[in-house]
Amino acid sequence: MSVNVNRSVLDQFYRYKMPRIIAKVEGKGNGIKTVIVNMTDVAKSLNRPPTYPTKFFGCELGAQTQFDAKNDRFIVNGSHEANKLQDMLDGFIRKFVLCPECDNPETDLHINAKKQTIGNSCKACGYRGMLDTRHKLCTFILRNPPEDTGSVKKKEKKSKKKDKENGSSDGERTTLTSTPSRNKTSLHQPVLEHQFCMPLPHYLPIARWSDVSIWVESILWFILQH
Repeated sequence: MSVNVNRSVLDQFYRYKMPRIIAKVEGKGNGIKTVIVNMTDVAKSLNRPPTYPTKFFGCELGAQTQFDAKNDRFIVNGSHEANKLQDMLDGFIRKFVLCPECDNPETDLHINAKKQTIGNSCKACGYRGMLDTRHKLCTFILRNPPEDTGSVKKKEKKSKKKDKENGSSDGERTTLTSTPSRNKTSLHQPVLEHQFCMPLPHYLPIARWSDVSIWVESILWFILQH
């Protein structure tokens, strides 16, 4: 079942949806832990890495967290109910997802490692600002910045463009090398019809005197015809 990303919006036709958190408690005693089964899908709806909301839960609950992205396991130590985590997720969304101007979740985070700042930009209204970095999660975000999808796409486009240019240039080279060279002698010296179909310059060195007359007659006939 899906819910509104901004749960303060009660409109059922609200376009920004996310799946409701599914939590599974595993283990007993000191080894008890809560696995957030669908954290990857939830984080994808928020356009954030799944480690961010998981770490946020750990910061708010004072609990350790574990990430196993390969096996899609995001864990918060201790026993926690799904409804409690869902309410806690609203705080993460308010602080790190929603635009402070238009309240839309179409935002991207921009990390400046040198200045230790986290920028926030909204694709819906064009807002640009800075996040308050006093929350404990900000330290984790600065150490683990999100992938800049825009730069990744640009790199992919550049690599594709280079491959295309290299491919076309290779093709041109192949065409030039594979194209047979023209016979220069055929452009300047006509090939006269003969029983051996050999050009005159190649045939004369081995021609007999009886054949010379044939060549002369052929040349005269050719001139008269043209």
